[in-house]
Amino acid sequence: MPISQSVGRNGANLRREAQYVQALLNVFRAERGQTLLDLDGLVGPKTIGAIEEYQTVVTGIVDGRVDPGAQAITALEEQTAGVLDELRTVTMFALLLSHRPVEEEPPVVEDPVLDDAELQTLVQSIFAE
Repeated sequence: MPISQSVGRNGANLRREAQYVQALLNVFRAERGQTLLDLDGLVGPKTIGAIEEYQTVVTGIVDGRVDPGAQAITALEEQTAGVLDELRTVTMFALLLSHRPVEEEPPVVEDPVLDDAELQTLVQSIFAE
């Protein structure tokens, strides 16, 4: 989910986009053993501080704002590419390992077939009510 507007200092700070940036920042923070941001979509001193720290360490351009298509968002999204690939692989293996083949096929149940007399009786009973 790319962002369409800036998140951070003097940004548009759309709630959904701010939550997205917070989640991406949390990947970086978790790898460093830091406290995670609340994914509340509110851009305050903690979120701006996390953006500035990320920019200091990763991009070298520190303005406290993540702009669409710029270095910070590109780097944030790239850091999760490997995580997502790992998650897909782990999920696939978990599904494969949890698969239990059916020991016996269930019996095939055919639709009931009525002869003319049974059909006539059924129709009469419906209209008799």
